Amino acid sequence: METNELIHLGSRKNIAPDSILMMKSDVNYTTIYLVDGSQILSSTTMGILEKRLKEFKFFRPNRSFIINLQFVADFENKVQTGAFSRILLKNNESVPLSRRRTTAFLKIME
Repeated sequence: METNELIHLGSRKNIAPDSILMMKSDVNYTTIYLVDGSQILSSTTMGILEKRLKEFKFFRPNRSFIINLQFVADFENKVQTGAFSRILLKNNESVPLSRRRTTAFLKIME
């Protein structure tokens, strides 16, 4: 998905959505992990960033993360065993998937 559109991350930072791997929240701050391995700390909350990324291929698997669906490598569904399901990204990062969002994730990944 090549696009020339940039996403405003806060302060004076704008970045292409394709270069974002995932985002992780920490109270009122968000750490943005980029594909090249670098990180950006933003004072913009996850809720605001989620609205800005709505038209792109991003998914919020739980309250603390937003992931870029282009970089999903695998999925471990453990709902039947009572454990948390996990989404594995191409950089070997593992992100927990909320039970309430499992159905929505499975529909997107079909």
